[in-house]
Amino acid sequence: MCKKSKLSFDDITKILSATELYTTPSEAHGILSGLIAGGVSLEDQSWQTLFNDVVNEGMGLDLPVKKMIGSLYAQVIAQFRDDGLGFSLLLPEEKVPLDERCESMAKWAQGFLLGFGLVQQGLNLASEEIQDIIRDIRDISQLSLDFEKEDEASEIAFAEIVEYLRMGAMLCFNTFSRAPHIPLSKTLH
Repeated sequence: MCKKSKLSFDDITKILSATELYTTPSEAHGILSGLIAGGVSLEDQSWQTLFNDVVNEGMGLDLPVKKMIGSLYAQVIAQFRDDGLGFSLLLPEEKVPLDERCESMAKWAQGFLLGFGLVQQGLNLASEEIQDIIRDIRDISQLSLDFEKEDEASEIAFAEIVEYLRMGAMLCFNTFSRAPHIPLSKTLH
């Protein structure tokens, strides 16, 4: 079986830049991650309508964008389901200035909250831990960081926040995702 290559930040930037969509690669990934972690059905295409509503005013996407978003959606699901904790945020590479990476991280958090909120209406019934994570993601989404210098301490702080977002998203997925329905066998043994 041929394994599909992972879509990169640059791949998605190229496709999105040719459109009039009001989203960034990190925000689009965050929206999809939030939808999936919030419990959108993984068995149908209902996520497409929700995604189109928030990034394209409810209109359908051009075919290249639709294919790319579909691939990204499948990639996010595969990462969430990875036993090796393979989920990762879609952010620019480390060579990009830290300010820009922080802005993308905040956009990812905004997108995650948007997607999560579209499908998860029962947050008040969730554990205190989940509620704290969502509050923290909200706070991170409002970050506006301007580093005077990019030093090791700043990079470490950034990496810790990204890791917190990653683990928080995975915990939400494990809490709210809907596993496919498997009918019980009618045969008794």
